[in-house]
Amino acid sequence: MKNNYNSKAVFLGIIILCVAFFYFQPGDVEKNAVNETSFALQVIEQDSFWIYEVYNDDNLFIRQEYIPAVKGRQVFTSKADAEKIGNLVMRKLIENKIPVVSIKDLDANAIHFKRI
Repeated sequence: MKNNYNSKAVFLGIIILCVAFFYFQPGDVEKNAVNETSFALQVIEQDSFWIYEVYNDDNLFIRQEYIPAVKGRQVFTSKADAEKIGNLVMRKLIENKIPVVSIKDLDANAIHFKRI
């Protein structure tokens, strides 16, 4: 009977730790940090394609006219694609990472481009 009580106590302790772990995750803090950042994204239509610009304190920091990481000068054909990669770059800047975009990043965001 005592062994059964110990098992229930351990199980209850694990449940409490799991709930506490998920409750105190810093997800909301990260969302607030993104909202309070000095970076801003602007997606612009130019001719028949889209570009994105990242601003830092109202100063142009990055202007990306072509899809990064792919061969040739391929353009973003949709606003959504340019916005996805612009947000990825901005997120990397906010996290103090180098804003490099890879083919893997493009595939993960379902960006359409020609594989040369």
